[in-house]
Amino acid sequence: MATFDKDQFIEDCLAAVRGDSAYREVALLVERAVSDPTALEAVIPDRTVSPMMTVWHRSDELTALHIVWPPDVDLYAHDHNMWAVIGIYGGREDNTFYRRRDDGRIEVNTGRTLLQKDVISLGSEVVHSVANPTREWTAALHVYGGEFFTTPRTMWRTESLEPVPLDVEFIRQNLERAAAAARIADTPGEQP
Repeated sequence: MATFDKDQFIEDCLAAVRGDSAYREVALLVERAVSDPTALEAVIPDRTVSPMMTVWHRSDELTALHIVWPPDVDLYAHDHNMWAVIGIYGGREDNTFYRRRDDGRIEVNTGRTLLQKDVISLGSEVVHSVANPTREWTAALHVYGGEFFTTPRTMWRTESLEPVPLDVEFIRQNLERAAAAARIADTPGEQP
């Protein structure tokens, strides 16, 4: 069985970012990492108990995150204002992609479901929402071409699709709430 080395993965991503084809090189690294879910699962804590968002690396040139989508979660439409590469190594992630309108709102354009071992590369202008409509916990690697937490970004209200400043802490709290409800639902005799 192959092993996954998180520190080496980050070093390789940083080297790729400094090269001429950063976006493509990082996509290949993420693809290689998620191609062996067993190796990732051997070194990453059980996704049902791990934090929903774990920072692996954070700098002006690169942010690498381990993300867990709890069951039945639906995350607001948002942008990144930087390229992103997302690889799924367990579960499912449904992406809805939006087109920006002149009035600042968005409208649904297309979608794509990612399953185990799938990788998607998103350009800096992409607006998407993410959902996990299953009872399974989804685990993914997210690598961004910039500082994910301090770059000004936008999210869109679900009902009106009006833009508001993105609040990472608000999203993290919603994910943690969904995770707590899912853990209760998974406990025999308990209901959320």
